[in-house]
Amino acid sequence: MPQKLKIAVKPTFVAPVVMRVPGDGQVEEVRFSAVFKRLTKSDNDTLQSRLEGRTLTDRELLDMVLADWKGLDGDDGAPFICTAENRAAAVEEWPSFEAAIAYSYFEHAYPAAAKN
Repeated sequence: MPQKLKIAVKPTFVAPVVMRVPGDGQVEEVRFSAVFKRLTKSDNDTLQSRLEGRTLTDRELLDMVLADWKGLDGDDGAPFICTAENRAAAVEEWPSFEAAIAYSYFEHAYPAAAKN
């Protein structure tokens, strides 16, 4: 049986997210962090196939790669916990919420592709 390669990295990585929302005469930036899962080759191949076939929504992508977020507060002042229910509520109020997180994923998981 072959050995597994051990590289000293966590199974997740943290990346900044910038969500731009309309403000009074200007665009406001909401900044927070997303915690993304590192994909295996098999999972990455599935992701690439769905991207090429244009059969992947932002929601489905985040179901695959989003582990948590940090730096968001609820309207009660408590931390806005990363749950499916809270994510759906955020999208209902801020439609660009998932798109901003998806953009951050591609920008940081595939930095060479984002620069091209």
